[in-house]
Amino acid sequence: MFSLQGQKSWRRNLWVGGVVIGALVVGGVLGTVFATRTAEAQTAELTFSSPTGMMLNYVNAANASDFESVMQKLGEGLQASQAPDRPAQAEGWKVYRAKEAGPNNSVLYVWFLDPAVAGADYRVSYMLSEAFPDEAQALYETYNGAFAGGQSQINLDLIVDF
Repeated sequence: MFSLQGQKSWRRNLWVGGVVIGALVVGGVLGTVFATRTAEAQTAELTFSSPTGMMLNYVNAANASDFESVMQKLGEGLQASQAPDRPAQAEGWKVYRAKEAGPNNSVLYVWFLDPAVAGADYRVSYMLSEAFPDEAQALYETYNGAFAGGQSQINLDLIVDF
């Protein structure tokens, strides 16, 4: 027979277990919905399905200047490229740095692509190897090593134009 004390303890453990399982389920769902892509995982094409796009880049504060230097170099490569989409990509691509600190004191960089070139591949690794074949590996390692928390891609559709 269970004592009253044993039943209370059993119910409390069951309740705590339910809360833990619920938290894991909610965390898994949110992690899937708001998943960030790591810079290393840029093996598949990176295209935008909307006319305007954003990419949030979470960079270690200590590596912010490295990230910025690779972005500068990438811009030069895009503008000088003979590939048909690259100059158009450069024209619509702006890189912003947030004044506020990001998660874990990271630096948030926002790529604002307006217009995003339909069907164009925005993988930094691919563009660096195309523009700077001799330097691409070192540039990509610098770029990839700068990240603190990966990237989040956002496709934007205009709803209201004031």
